[in-house]
Amino acid sequence: MTLIKKFAENICYLELNRPDKRNALNRNMILELIAFLQDTAKSMQYKTLVLSGKDGFFSSGADLDWMRKATEQSYEENLEDARLFNQLYHELEKFPKPIIVRADKGAYGGAIGILACADITITSPDALFAFSEVGLGLVPATVAPYVVKKTGLATARYLLLSGIPFNGEDAYRFNMVQQIFPATHIAVKTRELAVKLARNSPEAVQQTKFLLNRLGDSLVSVDKNMQELCAELISKARISADGQEGVKAFFEKRKPNWNDKKF
Repeated sequence: MTLIKKFAENICYLELNRPDKRNALNRNMILELIAFLQDTAKSMQYKTLVLSGKDGFFSSGADLDWMRKATEQSYEENLEDARLFNQLYHELEKFPKPIIVRADKGAYGGAIGILACADITITSPDALFAFSEVGLGLVPATVAPYVVKKTGLATARYLLLSGIPFNGEDAYRFNMVQQIFPATHIAVKTRELAVKLARNSPEAVQQTKFLLNRLGDSLVSVDKNMQELCAELISKARISADGQEGVKAFFEKRKPNWNDKKF
C-alpha cells in the first residue's frame, strides 16, 4: 500500500508510504493518488486534505528505478509516463477541497510539483528542496507551469535552470511554501490549520478555489496544449543523448560528459 489514509475532525490525512525509497513517486503511487482525488472530490467524509510523507521527508520525486527504466523506453512510452504526471498535477490543482502539504524535511523534483499545486504548504527551516533535472540532462517540463504559477517566472527561472538546492527558509522566500515551523511543532501547527479550514463553509471554499484557479489560469494557462508540450519536452529529453548520459552518470556516480557540439 503506497498510501495511508486516516480520517479525523473532517480532515483526511493522506501519507505517502514508501519510506525505504524516501517516498519516491512511482507509477502505482501516482495512479493511487489520482484515483483517490477523483473518488473523493465530492465526498462528504472530509473537508480538508493533508498530504505528508512517511517518516517526515515528503518525497524524493520520481522513483530511481522508474527513472532508469525511462532511459530504455521509447518516446511513446515516456510520453505516457509524462502525461501521468500531468494528470496528477491537474487533479491536485483543480481539487475542490483545500489541500495542505506537510513537507517536514523537504522534497525533490517532481514532488515539488505537488507542493506547487497545493493550496498551502508547511515546512521546517532546515528542510531541503531541489530541482535536479537539468543536471541529469532532463527538462523539468511537467512541473514548470505550476512552479511558475507558485513562485513567479523570475524565481522559477532561477530554481529550474540552476538546480541549486534550497532550504525551507528559501522556499518561504520564494513563495513555494506558506508557513515555516520548527520540526517539533509542524505536526501540531498543520493540524490546527487543517481544523480551521475544515470549519469553513464547504460551498464558499469550493467557489473561492474555483475563482483562484481562474485567476491563476489567467496568469499561466495550463491547458491541454501546454500539458502536451510539457509531456513532449520531457519525453524527448529522456531519449536524447544528454538525457541518456546524465542519468547513466548519476547511477555510475560520476560527472556527465555532455554533448557540447550543438553549441
